[in-house]
Amino acid sequence: MINFEKLFQKDDEIFVAYSHFFQSLIILFSLYITSILDKNIILDIFKIDLFISSKYFLFTISVFLSHLMIFYFVKNHKNYVKTFYYFFFYDLKNILTVYLVLVIFFNFFEKKHFDYLWFFNSLIFIVINLFLLKILNNKIYRFLIINNIIQRNIFLIGKFNTIKKFIDIYKNKNKKSLIKCCIITDKHNLDYFNELKIPVFSYDKNFFDILNYHYIGQIWFEIDEDFFVDSKINIEDLLKLPFDIKLFCKANSRNLIKLVTKQFNLTSSNEKKQNYFFYSINNSRFNGLPLLLKFIFDKIFSIIILILTGPIILIAILLILIEDGFPLIFTQTRTGWDGRKFKIYKLRTLKKENFDKTIQVIPNDKRLLFFGKFIRRFSIDELPQIFNVIQGDMSLVGPRPHMIEHSKKYSNVIKNFLTRHKCNPGITGWAQIHGFRGATPNDDLMKKRMEYDIWYLKNWSLGLDFLIMFKTIFAILKYKVD
Repeated sequence: MINFEKLFQKDDEIFVAYSHFFQSLIILFSLYITSILDKNIILDIFKIDLFISSKYFLFTISVFLSHLMIFYFVKNHKNYVKTFYYFFFYDLKNILTVYLVLVIFFNFFEKKHFDYLWFFNSLIFIVINLFLLKILNNKIYRFLIINNIIQRNIFLIGKFNTIKKFIDIYKNKNKKSLIKCCIITDKHNLDYFNELKIPVFSYDKNFFDILNYHYIGQIWFEIDEDFFVDSKINIEDLLKLPFDIKLFCKANSRNLIKLVTKQFNLTSSNEKKQNYFFYSINNSRFNGLPLLLKFIFDKIFSIIILILTGPIILIAILLILIEDGFPLIFTQTRTGWDGRKFKIYKLRTLKKENFDKTIQVIPNDKRLLFFGKFIRRFSIDELPQIFNVIQGDMSLVGPRPHMIEHSKKYSNVIKNFLTRHKCNPGITGWAQIHGFRGATPNDDLMKKRMEYDIWYLKNWSLGLDFLIMFKTIFAILKYKVD
């Protein structure tokens, strides 16, 4: 499944952009209808040529494009506001401003003398349609929250009273709290479920599994005067996990946060909620509109690649079938975004006799099929992962996914290893175009691969994805895979 919740992990920018785009379409639709009805009857509304030849055509297009561009110039478009007060005094203000400015321009500079009755009717029609759109958008937004799509599942670490307060504050319209589970730092008795109504845990070796099970997207960590004295949870340990982290404290104690961020050399941004200051210290770059574009890029290019490589896949399948029969494709459990498990698809290149897919292939591996060596040499066995991309479990570009056993092993050996799971794994990646393809038989090779993966996470952009896709072709020819 596509991680739609990741699109909204940071804020509502995508939904606001969607809402603004449809506002522009409603304005275009309203002016289109009124332009045609100015001199014609209702049955003529499908005659586009009448609209193009009308004196309101250029005005309509100008209003549509001007409103569309407003989104890129206003600063307050990160969070969707459902109140109609905001709609009447903010949205309509922008629309009316654009409308009136262009009416003046076309009347006095372009000598387009509009009928003032048409001007009034079209404006009323626009407001009514936008009001109906606002009602619809509010219902859609509520639906997305209830169905856990716009939902920032939070793991809260803090004092008991703070947790109890936040559970009540951060509830959606379905009365479900965004706080999914917690660790209480000022009391040691874990029997608080009846009062808090959420699971209460202690910090132990199963911490990552707990977060994964509850589909956590963010960790909120309360900082107070006791933090430097007897905190049992190390922030450095949290930074090793593939989750967004926010430190927060009361407004009158914000100097504590500055001490912590200075101590760990963290780049932080702050926001104020409910008389608390929040500092984001481990935010993923993979969210919002850029991530949506990456999802679209993945789907479009996956279909193109599947069409282009379809004959190659069929030939490889035929060679495997002739040499060793069925099965042709095998699945394997791998670690994905946030450490969540998924099934990866690959062409089978090992003999089915004594087949063990948990053991990495080594140079001159006797288990390899005769044709399997060729298929692996040019990474043809990886092509079925295009279906993983279409399903949303993988991306075309990203850190390569590892077997569950390897993820557990190297998370104990290599510092910050789990942070490479802060995005969808990829068919190819920054490490692969630098020669780290295939098996990683020792810790040093895995560490070097991970360093390239971390660099990718910190510097990701769509342009970088295109560069990696382009260089992958040459990497396949240059770097040999056994």
